[in-house]
Amino acid sequence: MKKGLVPLIGFLGFFFVIKVLNIGVRLSDTNIYFNDVYQIFQGKLLYRDIFFSNFPFFSYISSLYYLLTNKNIEIFYITSAIEVMIITTLIYFITYKKTKDILLSLTSSALYIFSFIVLSTSDHQTGVFTASLFAVLGFLFLQEKKYFLSGVFMALSFLTKAYYIPIAFSFFVYLILQKNYKKIFNFSIAFIVTGFIVVLPFLIFAPKEFFGDIFGFSLSRPSGIMKNEVAWFFISKDFLLFMILIFNLLDIRKSTFFALVSISSIIFFFGFQDVYYLYLNFLVPFLCLSFYEFYNFLTKKLNFKRPIILFIVSIFILINISVYFSGYRNLQKVENFEKIVQLIRKENPDYLYGVNDITPALLYVTKIPPLQGVTDAHEYFFTKKILDKEFLTKKAVQKKTIIISHGVSYPQISIEEKVIDEIFNKDLVLKSCKLLESFPVKAEGVTNRINLFKCY
Repeated sequence: MKKGLVPLIGFLGFFFVIKVLNIGVRLSDTNIYFNDVYQIFQGKLLYRDIFFSNFPFFSYISSLYYLLTNKNIEIFYITSAIEVMIITTLIYFITYKKTKDILLSLTSSALYIFSFIVLSTSDHQTGVFTASLFAVLGFLFLQEKKYFLSGVFMALSFLTKAYYIPIAFSFFVYLILQKNYKKIFNFSIAFIVTGFIVVLPFLIFAPKEFFGDIFGFSLSRPSGIMKNEVAWFFISKDFLLFMILIFNLLDIRKSTFFALVSISSIIFFFGFQDVYYLYLNFLVPFLCLSFYEFYNFLTKKLNFKRPIILFIVSIFILINISVYFSGYRNLQKVENFEKIVQLIRKENPDYLYGVNDITPALLYVTKIPPLQGVTDAHEYFFTKKILDKEFLTKKAVQKKTIIISHGVSYPQISIEEKVIDEIFNKDLVLKSCKLLESFPVKAEGVTNRINLFKCY
């Protein structure tokens, strides 16, 4: 096992270097989570004073990261990469303990850390890798037959990101199929008690808001990206992981747990109305942990030679790295973040109001208050009439406010839209506010500008 540590450290070091060298604020929910923690340290209570659509454990972890990173939002982004590195190390040790094969263990860990989904989504700290880390720890203790600890960590995973429910469900069903009621009891009581302890403060101090934010929002929000697009993106970018997923479905008798993970993940994908590519991270570590089963099938049943399999995996990994560097490494990165901050400070407005993927970061760094206390202007709030764009736009015009919007600029095809978001009265903004500056950004979709308007 020790012989494998040098290449493992090499994987981790390379991954960390490419993340650190490209550190920066992005158009991301990371900014919302960071600003939420800042507000918590200002004495506000989650749910009651701050909208939060997740269970609360990620806010606890974010608060710890907030302190450990010395309240630096750019360094906060890097914490997801560190979580990925820990998960990768756990995959190596879990696989080695199962197979006693250093090269196979290294391959499983490399398959995870250099999967396209991990490379592309670990540029953000959204809690998904925090939840993955707890889920893998839960699996580790399941393998060690420490069912109480397994239940604790699986509960923490679910309470970090609720869409890890397929993994929690797989744990429960796996234990039930073993028909050992002591194991089921220990796991279940740990899961329930942990969950109760984590949510108890909010059940006491903000019960109505707690249930409204989590269930009222998450279960009723409209679908975003089409599921067929999400599925195809995963299949095309991580085809090897998709093959392992299909294999696990067919290998249910021999590898019951991994088959359950695959089945429950597919049910969740088609059953939950609003699924994003990022969410599929709940499945990835378990696909990589099950790689040794796929490998054994290829070598023992189909007589594939070991060097050929490792060569094929290496090719997939190199393709992932190449695609990430060529088209996704700088996706959503706000290269001019410091210039935006300097411009806002120079203009010295009384309020900021704008899109929720960048405005929370600007609120924190500039320390300028949000218009009407709105720190998270999610478009869903406007379609559900929780927030009123007419009212807020009028307030922005009446008060000393800078508006931050997304824009589209493609002069080569005569397209120029300075405001494309449904959180503003577009006509009123263009009529009453002056465009201060337009900053280029490489974002998802058609957006390629961040526009700042001065409404005074």
